[in-house]
Amino acid sequence: MLSTLCDSILFAVCIIILAATIFITIRTRFVQIRLLPNLFKELFSKSRESKHTIKPYKALFTAMSTTLGIGTIVGPVIAISLGGPGALLGFLLASFFGSAATFVEVNLALLSRERLPNGQILGGPMMYLKKIFSPLAAKWYAGCCFVLMIAWSSAQANQLAAILDSPLLGNYRIPTMITGIAIGLILFFLLAGGIKKVGAIEAKLIPIKFILYVGACLFILLSDISRLGEIMTTIFTSAFKPYAMASGAVVGGLMSALRWGIFRGIQTCEAGVGTQTIPHSMAETNDPEAQATIAMLSTYSAGLIAFLSGCVALMTGTWENPTLPLGMSMVAASFQMYFGTLGLIGIASCAVIFAFGTILGNGYNGSQAFGYLTQHKKLYFYYACTSALIVLGCISDAKTVWALTDIILSAMVLPHIAALIIHVSKKRKAVAT
Repeated sequence: MLSTLCDSILFAVCIIILAATIFITIRTRFVQIRLLPNLFKELFSKSRESKHTIKPYKALFTAMSTTLGIGTIVGPVIAISLGGPGALLGFLLASFFGSAATFVEVNLALLSRERLPNGQILGGPMMYLKKIFSPLAAKWYAGCCFVLMIAWSSAQANQLAAILDSPLLGNYRIPTMITGIAIGLILFFLLAGGIKKVGAIEAKLIPIKFILYVGACLFILLSDISRLGEIMTTIFTSAFKPYAMASGAVVGGLMSALRWGIFRGIQTCEAGVGTQTIPHSMAETNDPEAQATIAMLSTYSAGLIAFLSGCVALMTGTWENPTLPLGMSMVAASFQMYFGTLGLIGIASCAVIFAFGTILGNGYNGSQAFGYLTQHKKLYFYYACTSALIVLGCISDAKTVWALTDIILSAMVLPHIAALIIHVSKKRKAVAT
């Protein structure tokens, strides 16, 4: 009963978020399409950085580190396992309409950020929520944000620990507790290095993990290209009628598809959530629109990887295998079918790169939200709590961890998306502060 009530509430939240992003898309005259030709031109434009800022492309890669994580490759598999193949429609909707929300929130964040006398930048949703609503709304967002970042990091660590301790790895299995402790310790020391260290690491990790995973997925899908039409049909039909899994469970239908697809899609691309704006606020640029334009690449990339990952699961059928644990093990099984032992090694390597990059990015975003509440004091306390809870996340049940993130996300995203709607509804030119 409680689970059904929770799903109904979250479904209502999904509809609100989807409607809001559609409104933003219309209000901005489909900015995600209009400015697409400018995206790569802005990405490779010359830029500089200072002691407290980073180059625009490094800000993008830091933001992408949280959108291109294990959640991006596992989220679709979890979504179709719990909501049917039609859940992939939710990912597509969240990515396309959400990209307009990404543009608006990053543009707004750069217009609202503040520079301290020492050159340090105060940025992120807290700055514009304070102006649009009240300081209390900003503090509410910051509180939800740093808790959500810890939960998201725990979910990433949970899936990484699952693949490294999978029976598929045989004698090379690593106990989940060992994985959790290792991630926690490394994360603590890297976060202490600040945005420049985080940005430098992410700039190297992002291209590697994108090319590796997309290339592997395309190989699997193109190996049996004749079935792609069947997969597309399954996705659309499942969204409008229940689907019986091999385990006997019945999933699918519009409510189930949107509830799981949109929430996983939002967590994947972070569009409308506001967390992408935190690293973008640290970009050394005087052109908010240019930075907001390249920010949409993160949303598009996450949507692409998520869709490919879901299609691979549908093609291999691992998503409905009752003998496989929910999540990363299903992805690993798909890769093993086409690449054998090399596939397991490859997906394990991808998992490490994806998970660690995302945990690092989440940790930085959470530290900025926590710092807003504490005037940037006691950050080491936040780093220690994040590291400790990552260890706990590694040994927790996957469904429990992901459900927790949905609840926190709901409390955080609704006031934020309302602020974006108010902003785009006003017919006036914003002036940078």
